[in-house]
Amino acid sequence: MFKHGLKRARCRRRSIVPACLRRRVSVVGGRSRLNPLPVRVSVRALLQASALVAAVALSWSGLAAAAPAPELVLGTWNLEHLAAEDRAGCRPRQAADYARLRAVAERLDADIVALQEVENAAAVARVFDPARYDIVVSERREARSVGCRGMPGQARTVLRTGFAIQRERLAALGLDWRALPPYRALGIEGGRWGTRIRIEPLERADSALPEARPGVAGHSATALELMSLHLKAGCAWGRLDGSGVNRPQCLLLRRQRGILEQWVDGRAEAGQAFALMGDFNRQLDQPRDDLWRELDDGEVCDWRDDKQLGRQCRPGTRVAHPGADLLLANAGRPFPYPRNPKYPYAIDHFVFGGDAATWVIDDSFVALGFPQGPPPSDHHPLRIRLRLPSSSNPTR
Repeated sequence: MFKHGLKRARCRRRSIVPACLRRRVSVVGGRSRLNPLPVRVSVRALLQASALVAAVALSWSGLAAAAPAPELVLGTWNLEHLAAEDRAGCRPRQAADYARLRAVAERLDADIVALQEVENAAAVARVFDPARYDIVVSERREARSVGCRGMPGQARTVLRTGFAIQRERLAALGLDWRALPPYRALGIEGGRWGTRIRIEPLERADSALPEARPGVAGHSATALELMSLHLKAGCAWGRLDGSGVNRPQCLLLRRQRGILEQWVDGRAEAGQAFALMGDFNRQLDQPRDDLWRELDDGEVCDWRDDKQLGRQCRPGTRVAHPGADLLLANAGRPFPYPRNPKYPYAIDHFVFGGDAATWVIDDSFVALGFPQGPPPSDHHPLRIRLRLPSSSNPTR
C-alpha cells in the first residue's frame, strides 16, 4: 500500500517525477504498447526527485532504528515442597495438583524462572515440560530424614533452588545460557545453596562503570548473571543488628547477609550485570530494613570471614561504586498477596545490580494470583520484563 500510494503521488506531481507521465498506450493487433513521450526534464525537477528519494530512504532507516529492543521475561516462584513423587513430602500432591501448578506456570509464561523448594529435576519436570524447558537444580546434599510438622508418617524432601529455562525463547533472542558453580557459601548449617546461571551474549554499548579502586577496572557487561536463592526463614522483620538480636533464625540470616554482600561486590567490581531472584524470607522494602540497607550500600570493599556477620568489611577498604547501587523491583508498593496482613510486604524479590538495574521495564512487575480454591503453593509467582541492550533481532 505504501509503494502504490507513493507512485500515485509521483504521477500527480508532474514537476517532481515526470517519468511516470512520459508514456502513452496504443493498441496494435489487439495488444497494448507503451510509446515514449518527448522528454524535457529540468534540473530543478531532478533535484526535487533526488530529495524525495533521500527522504523516503531516511524514513525507512528511521523505522529500522526504532525497532523494539528484545525483551527478556524473568520469573521466580517458591513451589512449596515440590516433590518428584505423588503424596511425598510436606505438601503431598496428586496428579490434579501438579496439573494446577502447570496451569500457573503457563500463565507465568517467563523465559527464565528461578525456583525454590524443589526436590530435584524430576520434580521440576512435573511442572515445567522438559520438551520446552532446560532444568537446572542445585546439588545441595541430601539432608537427614526429617518429619513434617503435624503430618505423622510424612518425611520432608530436600528443598533446593534451581531454574527452568525456555531454550527456544532464548534462542529467538539470540541468547544462550550456561550453568555456573552453585553458591554454596549461603548454605550455612546445611542450608540451601544459591543456583547460578549466566545468560550470554548480550551485545551492548560500553559500560560507564568506573574503576572500583586503583588497578581494578570496570568492565562492560557481556552477560547477565542470575542467582536463584532461598534465605533463612523465621526472621522476615525486625532488627538484624545490635545487641538485642538473639533469635537463631535472625543470627543465621545476618551471616547470610554478609556472604551475599561479598558476592554482590564481586559482581560490581567485575562490571557484571546481575540479578538475585527468589525467596529472601525478608521484607526488604519495609522501612529501614537492616538487610536491605547493608546490601544496597552502593559500596564495595575487601571482605574477611566473620563468625557473627558471615563476612566483615576490612577497615579502610570501602569505596563507592555504582555497580553496587541496587534496584529492588516494586519497592515501596503494596504487595497484593501479603502472607501476614499485619506486615504487608513481600518476601519474594527481584534485585538487580550493575547495568541490569537500568534494563528493568517500568511497571512490568506482576504478582500472579491463583484461581479460586486451595492455593497450589504458599507463594505467588512473580514476573518482570527486561529490555536488553542487544542488537539481535528477536523473532517473537
